[in-house]
Amino acid sequence: MSQKTKAKIQKHSRTLFILLAWILLLGLFTQISLAGLAIFFDGGLWEFHKDLVYIMEFIPVIMFIIGNIGEIHKLYRFLTFLLFFIINFQYYTTYGWLGAIHAVFTLVIFMITSYIAWGSFRSVVKNKKENHDNKEQLQYTGTGI
Repeated sequence: MSQKTKAKIQKHSRTLFILLAWILLLGLFTQISLAGLAIFFDGGLWEFHKDLVYIMEFIPVIMFIIGNIGEIHKLYRFLTFLLFFIINFQYYTTYGWLGAIHAVFTLVIFMITSYIAWGSFRSVVKNKKENHDNKEQLQYTGTGI
């Protein structure tokens, strides 16, 4: 595989990683909203709350795979791996006394996802800017120094 092809794959993987992080964040916001509406407005919305998680729970796995392809920072890849386990642990917090920590874990999931979404976006934009500056310097001086 040529260096140019590898760079294109990484670029698209990073973009997809960031997009999935924001989609997951939006999904979490929707989940939290549905839970609030189910409690205070219409109990029938619990079904939507439960069904949405079946779609969202595998996004971190896809992000982990794409993050490896795009060579996203190791911290963000680890956090997506961790998110998958925390999200699946949420199934167990819906029974008995563990229900008390269901909302707390939701907050943790939301904070980790926010960190991944903002952090990966900033790191890719910063990396892109540095590469652009290096290209300009190379064109200006002819040496890149």
